Amino acid sequence: STPTTSVVVASAPATQSEQPAASPAQAQVSVGVSSSAGAAIDDVPLPAADIVHAIVAFKLKQPLSGVSAQQSIKMLVGGKSTLQNEIVGDLQKEFGTRVPDKPEDMSLQELGAAIGTSSSMGKCSQPLVARVFGSKMPGGFTLSSARAMLQTAYGLGSQRQDALLLMALTMEPAARLGSDADAGTWLATVAQAYAAHTGIAYSATQASSADGASQGPTVSSAELKKVRLREIEHIQQQIAVLARYAGIDLRSDGRTAEGYQTGAQQLQTSVDNITAEFGDDLIAGVQPRFDARKIRRFDSCWNWARQDAYEWIQQTIAVCTTGVASDVDVSDEARLQQLQNRADVQLVQMLAGTAKILG
Repeated sequence: STPTTSVVVASAPATQSEQPAASPAQAQVSVGVSSSAGAAIDDVPLPAADIVHAIVAFKLKQPLSGVSAQQSIKMLVGGKSTLQNEIVGDLQKEFGTRVPDKPEDMSLQELGAAIGTSSSMGKCSQPLVARVFGSKMPGGFTLSSARAMLQTAYGLGSQRQDALLLMALTMEPAARLGSDADAGTWLATVAQAYAAHTGIAYSATQASSADGASQGPTVSSAELKKVRLREIEHIQQQIAVLARYAGIDLRSDGRTAEGYQTGAQQLQTSVDNITAEFGDDLIAGVQPRFDARKIRRFDSCWNWARQDAYEWIQQTIAVCTTGVASDVDVSDEARLQQLQNRADVQLVQMLAGTAKILG
């Protein structure tokens, strides 16, 4: 029979005035002696061909199986030059100068071979994967959670994880998934598709002690979690008793957080509706383009004031010499006003010196 162990949880003391429901004095937990984890699969470099294939399939809104790697970008887009330029631009963003000339005329397989391998996803594919998890996964299921699941349950290293996540781009859910369980099911489907695509097989290894009698039974993490949750629940009951006695509202911050969460959910729903109606291209196209490094400050008005003053002086001299009026359509009053608005000490000194020379 499977050995069992008993985990004892001591109940915390309660106040004399008010006793909450006490936790059990002892929690009997039956546990097994073994656990399972995904056997590690050899990690391999990420082929550029996989990234090229995934980006092209994503832009075409097709699964990987629907996009032949033997065809060129030009053939796949079917004469849509705008889409072709977008794909080429994304590939140049992803690989930089490694993209050869005229990539649209090469088959995807040839293009990937010309680029080589990559150590990780680049500036195009990485934001696309992050967008899928930000817009289609539940709040608690992050990209880090998915990578942890791929590591522990399937034994995939970081570069195989990248390859699988690239395939996930082409298997994006139609709408946001409702729970972490749904997200886990979706990721499992992607993992099986990746295994079929690459020809690998997942297996589980049984991690057990070489000498179970000497080391004793192993407590399963699930049972320990249950015991810990009971203990936390009992502690929370004690805290609630003390808070009521002291007149402290423990829910005030919680109600504020719930208000923020409701507002965040409404905003996310609005963004999802806009994305569903107009697509991701619109969202990407209306992002702010401000860059503080590109700020230019035009502070040369002092110099232009000197330029205008000299031009006015030269025009006045020309009128006095030739008797021909200037064709400048600006009144003397307006010119004086412009110079006054931009005048500084140096301009006044310059005009005084010029008047002295001309006088």
